[in-house]
Amino acid sequence: MSDARKQFAWARLDRRGCPYPGVLGVGGIMSDTTGRPSSGGSGLFWSRPRVLNALSLMTFAVLVFAQYRWWHDHGRPFSWVLLPATPLLAFVPSGIIVKSLRKRWTAGWAEENGFVYRRVSDWPVPAWDFPPFTIGRARRFRVRDTMQGTVGGYPASFFHLTWLHNNRINVSTHYRNVFSITLPAALPRLTVGVTLDGSIGDRVEFESADFNDQFSVYSSNPAFAHAVLTPRTIGKLVDLAGQHGGAVTLTKFEIVGDLLVGITTLGNRPHEIGGVFEAMRVIADGIPRFVWNDYGTPAQRTHA
Repeated sequence: MSDARKQFAWARLDRRGCPYPGVLGVGGIMSDTTGRPSSGGSGLFWSRPRVLNALSLMTFAVLVFAQYRWWHDHGRPFSWVLLPATPLLAFVPSGIIVKSLRKRWTAGWAEENGFVYRRVSDWPVPAWDFPPFTIGRARRFRVRDTMQGTVGGYPASFFHLTWLHNNRINVSTHYRNVFSITLPAALPRLTVGVTLDGSIGDRVEFESADFNDQFSVYSSNPAFAHAVLTPRTIGKLVDLAGQHGGAVTLTKFEIVGDLLVGITTLGNRPHEIGGVFEAMRVIADGIPRFVWNDYGTPAQRTHA
């Protein structure tokens, strides 16, 4: 990305530090990160992935044994509701550990990579026209743990989104980690990742079988999708998927106007945050110049 194009991307930010359209965020000096591996924040032994996986397996084994003993002695399980939920309940202890450390990990990554971090922020919920922001039964959206900086020269932001989902039977809590980088100009909509939004278009296939197996691309204009995702970009994304696993393959990347947005249930650990931002940098850097000329348009920004 040329210096002139990077400066143009910076100019698209609101004077008060707006990290995405319609939202006034925090200001501050923003340093640059190139997606290098991050080591901060995940050094506790009992928070390492292998330890948490082992804890989940042990919890699952204990729950199965307890169900078996109860059924053997009483002729029935604890509850017909809890029985099929046992595999999910096995992740509760490890989930509690991750939740308790998430803020520390996010703050540590921000400090290490020159981002401005705020645990409590006044950022409004962005008015984006795609899930989870358009879920009809979602209530009480909250934006927490925000940070701003740059990734590969692009203005970047991150926040932790929570909401309550009312399905008329019970109310459950949900969350997503939301990443965004500002592009030099607005482009047609394109999604890389699993989505249930049928308004985007059909799935687009690429020549790389490895890429098609790990990523799902949706667009109403297949020619545009192939222009954006060049063979070089596809190769780099496949390599990143091998390095970061689900942090990249389970994230939905979406071009919305002049933003590239990443939404995922992962992105809690430092290496996951870095992996998602690096994938976004790869996508943005890989967009050829003719795409900006043929498809790019000035972004229409509205402010809250």
